[in-house]
Parts: sequence; structure tokens; C-alpha cells
Amino acid sequence: MTTGITCKRMIVAGLLCTGLAVPVGVYAIGEPPPSASQSAPARETWQKEFDSVCSRSQDAMSFSEEELATLIKRCDVLLPQIEKLDETRKKVYMGRLRMCRGLYAYVLESKRNEKK
Repeated sequence: MTTGITCKRMIVAGLLCTGLAVPVGVYAIGEPPPSASQSAPARETWQKEFDSVCSRSQDAMSFSEEELATLIKRCDVLLPQIEKLDETRKKVYMGRLRMCRGLYAYVLESKRNEKK
């Protein structure tokens, strides 16, 4: 039997993996809310950038080499911000960011190899 905390984490992870947003203020039962040091606008800024970068992965093949390089750099800039999250959210967002960045890098490399 799973605990309330585990179930809550699975629901949040499922929402994130499907690309659905987790409502603001949702955190696992028994865990402290996000720290006061990470203000709401700061959380919103990285979240908006994350959503913008990763929501475009389905169109990766249609991007130019310059656009792909820019998306890869944007992923790299997000990395330290995501590393500051609590363990559960960090694991979920890092995995998804890694996948998005990996896809962009693969497509960029493929496009460069086609030119040779």
C-alpha cells in the first residue's frame, strides 16, 4: 500500500511527464512548501522558460541549426535553476530537461552531418 506522500509524488510526476502543469502551491503532504527564499516570481520565471523550451521539442526537425543551438543554450541556462529545487521536483524536471536537450543536440548533430 502506498502512502499519501508517494501517491502525491506519482500524480505530480505523471502530470509533469505528460506536459500538464502542476497547480501552483501543490507539494507533497508532509513536505514543507517551497522555501521562502525562492520567491513566486523566481519560480514562475524558470517554469515559463522551461515550458517554452521543452514544449517545442515536437518541432525539433523543422528548426534551423541556429535555433537548435539557441534552444540547447537555453536548456543549459535552466540547469542550475532546476538543481535548486526540492529532490522530487528536481528529479522530474531534470529528467525532462535532459531529454529535451538531448533531442535538440541529436537533431543539430544530424543536420550538421547531412551537410558533409
